[in-house]
Amino acid sequence: MKKIFMQIVRYVGLVSILAFVASCDKNEDEGNNNSGVANEYAESYIPYYVEPDSLVSKFGMWLDSVPGVGIRVKGKSIDQNRTSDKAQYEALAKKYGDVGFNRKAAIGRDGAISVAIDSISVVSDADIDASHPKGTELSDIVKLYSKNYYTYIKSGYKDEIAESDGEHYKFISEYTKEDFSLMYCKQGLEFLFDSTIVVKGIHNLTITIYFENGKILSATQSINFD
Repeated sequence: MKKIFMQIVRYVGLVSILAFVASCDKNEDEGNNNSGVANEYAESYIPYYVEPDSLVSKFGMWLDSVPGVGIRVKGKSIDQNRTSDKAQYEALAKKYGDVGFNRKAAIGRDGAISVAIDSISVVSDADIDASHPKGTELSDIVKLYSKNYYTYIKSGYKDEIAESDGEHYKFISEYTKEDFSLMYCKQGLEFLFDSTIVVKGIHNLTITIYFENGKILSATQSINFD
């Protein structure tokens, strides 16, 4: 009788251990880990690339009482999990060094623009000040907020991608080629005037992006400073 009782105890204990292990595996597979974020296994970190084809308005925005505009680069998507995109995706991943990630990453993360940007120009159809009459390049008084994957990938994939990794908010003229590489796609590019500059009236801003492959895309947005 004692033997039977001990066997039952061992059996119950084994079942409990197996249930605990299964529960841990389930939580890990679902990417919960008490974070509430679903994960997926990824060989490369960037989930998809977008080939630049057009610019669309993102939204109007304000920061420190200064109005701004946003644009987003649109185009064909090259997806990590789409069979027909496999060769093209792998070529881009190799080009940018996004190989060997080989672990779980959050589902729904942003994609990257497939072509690095050489430069960005912003001009207005109205006078800003004496130093910036209409048609003048404004990259020295317009700040750009953006994010890119370049920093994270070149770091060799830090354990966790920080919110500030690849994040920039500075004058367009201060951006480097690295800042313009692997830029986030859905988040878009957000442009704001330097808060120390007094601007009046309605301005039609023409934003032109020059890509390293020679492609040029432009979009015009109106902004009211009154």
